[in-house]
Amino acid sequence: MNVVTSLLMNSVSMINNYPKHKIMQMKATLLVMLVTLLSITPGCISSDESDEGELIPTFSVVADDEITYSSDNLLGTPYILHFSASWCSQCRPTIHAVDNQLPTHTYIIISTDSADSEQLSDWHLQVNESKEDSTVDTPFSENAELAEFLGIKNTPTLILVDGEGVIIERHFGPMTESSDIDAFWAKVA
Repeated sequence: MNVVTSLLMNSVSMINNYPKHKIMQMKATLLVMLVTLLSITPGCISSDESDEGELIPTFSVVADDEITYSSDNLLGTPYILHFSASWCSQCRPTIHAVDNQLPTHTYIIISTDSADSEQLSDWHLQVNESKEDSTVDTPFSENAELAEFLGIKNTPTLILVDGEGVIIERHFGPMTESSDIDAFWAKVA
């Protein structure tokens, strides 16, 4: 964003030397460029803060499969936490892609929206119905507090955790390419 801010500041100083009709054209062009940039950027733009190499905070969720998943009972198993929400339409292709690519690995969907806690099964069904010939078997859960603690500001966000509970990497935005999913998972293999 610093580049965009710098360009805007330079443009504003140059604008003062132009006639009013040229200024309006330039402002319109800049606005279109900014809107275009924001519309093609997946999710929210986040900071460079990283928790990679740190332990995952203590958490526990009861998923729609009635199983409790927690930082304690997942020790010894690498896993992916996928922060999403029922309203996140760009999350659904990622959920299908990761579940299909890594069917034997631990992959848990965690909603960032506490309102989803009452509709986990419905949300899971909607995701399954969103793609023909693809059934997602991964558990769906909710833990807005964990999402807030981890500073999740956009969905989808995938966090890769190793068997020791150490955060290996975060991925912001959609992940639908098999090679990207394999490369992400390979970091714990």
